[in-house]
Amino acid sequence: MQRLKALRRRLAGQSGFTLPAVMIGMFLAGLFTLAAISGVVGDIPIARSDQDHKRAHEAAEAGLAWYEFQLAADPAYWTKCTNVPDPAPGVPAPVNQVWNGSGNDPRVWRFLPGSTDAKYAIELLPASGQTACDPTKPQTTLLQNNTLRIRSTGWVRGKKRSIVATFKRKSFLDYVYFTNRETLDPVAYDSAGMRAWAQGTDTSPGQCTKSWDAGRGNASYWGQYCTEIQFITGDEINGPFHTNDSILTSGSPVFGRTGDKIEMSGGAPKGYRTNGGGSPVFNGPKTVPAAPLDLPPDNGSLKTLADPAYRFTGKTNLVFQGDKVLVTNAAVGTNVPMALPPPNGIIYVSNGACGKSYTVEQNYTDVPDGCGNAWVQGTYSKGVTVAAENDVVINEDLIHTGDGLLGLIANQFVRVFHPVNDPTNPNTGNRSDDLGDVRIDAAILSLRHSFIVDNYYMGDAEGTLTVNGAIAQNFRGPVGSTGGWGSVHGYIKNYTYDDRLAYEEPPNFLDPVQTAWRLVRATEQSPPR
Repeated sequence: MQRLKALRRRLAGQSGFTLPAVMIGMFLAGLFTLAAISGVVGDIPIARSDQDHKRAHEAAEAGLAWYEFQLAADPAYWTKCTNVPDPAPGVPAPVNQVWNGSGNDPRVWRFLPGSTDAKYAIELLPASGQTACDPTKPQTTLLQNNTLRIRSTGWVRGKKRSIVATFKRKSFLDYVYFTNRETLDPVAYDSAGMRAWAQGTDTSPGQCTKSWDAGRGNASYWGQYCTEIQFITGDEINGPFHTNDSILTSGSPVFGRTGDKIEMSGGAPKGYRTNGGGSPVFNGPKTVPAAPLDLPPDNGSLKTLADPAYRFTGKTNLVFQGDKVLVTNAAVGTNVPMALPPPNGIIYVSNGACGKSYTVEQNYTDVPDGCGNAWVQGTYSKGVTVAAENDVVINEDLIHTGDGLLGLIANQFVRVFHPVNDPTNPNTGNRSDDLGDVRIDAAILSLRHSFIVDNYYMGDAEGTLTVNGAIAQNFRGPVGSTGGWGSVHGYIKNYTYDDRLAYEEPPNFLDPVQTAWRLVRATEQSPPR
């Protein structure tokens, strides 16, 4: 019995088992801890690399923001190429010519404020066919269809990220319809006295050259006021709209497609006046008053840019045929084929011996051949800008057959050919060579006058004038009219915005004076430079 009790005591006792178990547990815990530490230590380089990769992208974004700030402060900053002032004493500007990535990196970098391991560099990406930005001709060496491209590269501890950004200035081509003054062009009145009063002479105030807010409607010439061209029921502006004036509406004209911007610089708070009741329809956000866009005084800069072989003097007829144009000019001959696009994308027509200004009654026989008028028609597949020191005359359809964009820029008028039998008689009929329906696929700019149909208040109804593109003009140009007893002359309008113009332009199309740049695209380049 005593032996049985002793055995039970030994079996029930726990001495001798705890210490080995604890030691084994501590050993295993140590192994797990060591494995965890090893894993964490191994991940530190990976985490650091990932962090540096992200910081390099942030540095590239900082460089992009820095250059954007310079453009906002000075819209001509880009024209200096790399000859720009240092941002701070002893801190060189990080603006570089493009680097091809071979050899030693020649770029100037700038550290982010407060950092010693994060920096960025800016490269100016030249236009197609160019190797570097030349400050003596930045327009042709740096800009590609009026867009500016840069590359911003961020660097952090050997990690690099590059962002390619495209900037575009606010442009007349942001709108399907831009007008400086919402009144009839002063030189288009049929009365010589009214024309003088409207334009302004030594003895008259140039009343019709003023905006409505500046008092255009407060004076008259022998009881006749400036002709305010109305938007009426049935008029549709299928795209963004801007006027430096206020508009006059009758009934319910429609402005814009869904979301299109509608901008009016005058006539606050509404931006418009009504005549005869009704209310206009605005399908997009309306801005009143909007900042005005100033027209350049002339297109002379395009003459300088144009290749000598594509500069002509006097009346020049241009018939587009896909990737070529047939040129008729006194100096070169008849229907001479020339390749498209021209160098720098420009065809320029200068004045010779002209001495003849626009008259509202057009007979097409009394204009000297020395006048720098470009007559245009045909189909085109390449981008080109036709600029005339005098007028651009559209004498048949202008239709695109490819991705190219066509610009028409006149110092004076952009006109649609509309011959009538007797230009002295408003009740006359159309001539046998009239055009009927007309289609124009182009961006149109009249710097001093209007986009207008010749003899717009004469002859018979012609049909529809279709413009696929954009129209910008100094004064509103009429394309038709309604006469007494319900008679209709000229054209009805069908204007539709070419949405490509929001991001692309005809070659070297003119921009507003001193307009600001804006960022339109930013994409990461892989691999980075």
